[in-house]
Amino acid sequence: MKNVFRKTTIFLAMSGLLSCATGEKTPETTEAEANTEASTTNAIEKYEAYTQKFSEETLITQNHATGHVGDYFFTHWKDGGAASLTLNPEGEFSVSWEGGGYNYVGGPGWHFGDKDRVIGYRFNEDSGASYITLYGWGYDETMSTSNPEHLVEYYILQRWTYDPSQDGIYGKTFTSNGVEYSTYRSVREQKPSINGPSTFYQYWSKPTEQRELGEDYEIIFSDHVEAWADTGWIIPDMDNLNASDDPTYQVMAVEVFNPGNDGTASGRVWDAGAE
Repeated sequence: MKNVFRKTTIFLAMSGLLSCATGEKTPETTEAEANTEASTTNAIEKYEAYTQKFSEETLITQNHATGHVGDYFFTHWKDGGAASLTLNPEGEFSVSWEGGGYNYVGGPGWHFGDKDRVIGYRFNEDSGASYITLYGWGYDETMSTSNPEHLVEYYILQRWTYDPSQDGIYGKTFTSNGVEYSTYRSVREQKPSINGPSTFYQYWSKPTEQRELGEDYEIIFSDHVEAWADTGWIIPDMDNLNASDDPTYQVMAVEVFNPGNDGTASGRVWDAGAE
């Protein structure tokens, strides 16, 4: 694996050491903030089979892992094969994969989606990922599981070698931050999800042109939520810790499926709205 970082890498063994934020107050933390943090921490602990917290650059190799490196959440999932994710506390990441018949998706971001988040990112390398995409979930446990609207997996594509629009229905074309996107929706029937095997919708935003390597970009997420809603495609709760397997995270993900060759994709993600 090509390492683009300079710090010492921590290797996570398959068993993994699990730890979570304590939620303890600091002198600058108010009582309300401490209670909110403790409540969130306790809710995230339900995913203790996968959730880990690290303060230094970390290499993730398990088949299924979520957690935090510094303040950045990560997801790392594969159904076989050999793929790994390296992430540091500054949001710099690198995914490496070997060719084979399997699916992998992983990357850094946040353990919840936020309609008003502006996502900053830069891609340094891409040797043929199926997608590099803003990726996340929404989930409403009060809706019937027979209704695909109860669970939504969404993608805002930035680079790709596979075109998902061939499998979806067209929604609309719109412009966000100077980029023209077209939207599509597809359905997955009893496929892996953050809530076990489920039937759910996928929403896609696909730009007219792919993003270049080595440049900084921003995604205004609210524009995509509104564009999807214009055609009746509503995202359920994006800050939900009630799914069985993972929270409703939002990450800049690298996905590869049945890769024909070894490859690497790397870059950095940050919250541009917080700058």
